Amino acid sequence: MPIITCIEDLRAMAQRRVPRMFHDYVDGGSWTESTYRANQADFSTIKLRQRVARNIEHRSLSARRMGIDMAMPLA
Repeated sequence: MPIITCIEDLRAMAQRRVPRMFHDYVDGGSWTESTYRANQADFSTIKLRQRVARNIEHRSLSARRMGIDMAMPLA
């Protein structure tokens, strides 16, 4: 599997692997595609900040849910 670093990598992989008819249906919008373009523009303004080289010595997955202490809550 190739290294995936962004959504565009996933789109390119899907375009190669999924039959064109299905890819075009999922990747495109309906009619004028105005909502599709508006969503794409809105999401492009969101910047995710990576937090690398952080001290994780005292991190814990434990949490308290509904009054119960859980070592690693999966829900």
